[in-house]
Amino acid sequence: MCGISCIINKDNSPVNQSEIRVINDLIIHRGPDSEGFYHGENFALGNRRLSVIDLSAGADQPMSLNDRYIITYNGEIYNYLEIRQQLRSVGYTFKTESDTEVILASYDHYGQDCVKIFNGMWAFAIYDRDKKIIFCSRDRFGVKPFYYSDLACKFIIGSEIKQLLHFQGGKKANLSVLMDYLVTGYEDHNNETFFRSILKLEQSHNLVYDLTSHTFLIYRYYQICINRELSGLDEEKAVVLYRNALKESVKLRLRSDVRVGTCLSGGLDSSSVAAIASAMYNIESGMKFNAITALTSDQKTDESRYAELVVNRHGLVWNKTTPTALDFRENIEKVIITQEEPFGSPSVFMQFKVFEKAKEIGCTVMLDGQGGD
Repeated sequence: MCGISCIINKDNSPVNQSEIRVINDLIIHRGPDSEGFYHGENFALGNRRLSVIDLSAGADQPMSLNDRYIITYNGEIYNYLEIRQQLRSVGYTFKTESDTEVILASYDHYGQDCVKIFNGMWAFAIYDRDKKIIFCSRDRFGVKPFYYSDLACKFIIGSEIKQLLHFQGGKKANLSVLMDYLVTGYEDHNNETFFRSILKLEQSHNLVYDLTSHTFLIYRYYQICINRELSGLDEEKAVVLYRNALKESVKLRLRSDVRVGTCLSGGLDSSSVAAIASAMYNIESGMKFNAITALTSDQKTDESRYAELVVNRHGLVWNKTTPTALDFRENIEKVIITQEEPFGSPSVFMQFKVFEKAKEIGCTVMLDGQGGD
C-alpha cells in the first residue's frame, strides 16, 4: 500500500511546497518507507511508499523515465516480469527491478492503452512532459483508491478523502449519497462519495488532465464481456479451467520482496487461497506460510474450527487474534477515521485486528479472499 498526491494550480502558478507536503503527510501510514516530490510549472506530485517490489532507493517515487515521464503510483502490476521481458525484446533497458519502471516503459511504448495489458491493482498519475498532460488510471475493479476534486482554482488528486478535505474549507455531507445509504443501503454505486465535491475515479477508467487548457477527460478502458463459449463446457472441464485460473492468480500475487501471509476466516474463499498459496510459498521459499485468524466468543459466527482444519491439512503457521469489547471501544474511532466513509458490517473491525496482527509478525503483504465465495 502506497499513497499518491497531486495538486494542479489552474492559474498556472507553482504549487507551494508546503501544500503538497501537507497532504502527503496525511497519508504517511500508507507508505512509511520513503516519501518523494516532483514540482512542475503549475503542478506537484507526491508519493508515500511501502516497499514491496525492489526495496532499493532506486525504486522510490516519484520516478522518472527518459526525462519525459514522471509517475506517482500505488499498487502492484502482478505480470510486470512478463511485460518487462516483452519490452526488453523491443529494445527497452531497465535500471531497477520495480514494477513502477515497467509502467513507465509500457506507457512510453503503448501509450494510454498500456493499462489494457496490466494484470494488477493500481492508481497512478503520469506526467507526460511532451504532451503537457497528466495521465491517470485506476485498476479494473477499483481495488486501489483514487479520489479527485475539481475546484475553482485547483485540481486535487489523492489516495484518501482526508487529503482533499484539506482544501474544502470544512466537511460537507453529500446528502444524495447519504440518503441512498440510509434508505436503501446502497454505497459505492456511482462516482460520488459521502463528501460534497469529492469524487472517485471509477474502476476501469482513465483520466487525462490537460495542463494547458485545464480541462480533463474521463473514459472507460475495460468492460467485462461474457464468453458464451464457457456455457458449453461440461462440469469437469469448467472445474479444471477455474482451478487453473485461480492457481495462476494466487501465484502472481505471491510475487514480493517482503514477507507474504494470508487472512484465514475458515470460509470457502479464504481457505482456498490459503491452501493454494501455502503449497506454492513453501516450494518457492522453503518456509511455511503464515495465516491469521480473528477469533470470536460468539459460537454462532465463529469459524475457527474450519480454519484449524485448513491449518493442519496444509501445514500453515497459525496466528490468532481475539478482539475484545475493550479493543472495540478503544479502536473503533480509529477504524472509522481510517475507513473515511460508512461501512455496513462490524467485520471491518475484525479485519483491522487481523492486519494489526500481520504487522506484529512482519507480514507486509496479505492475501485476502473476502467475498470470493
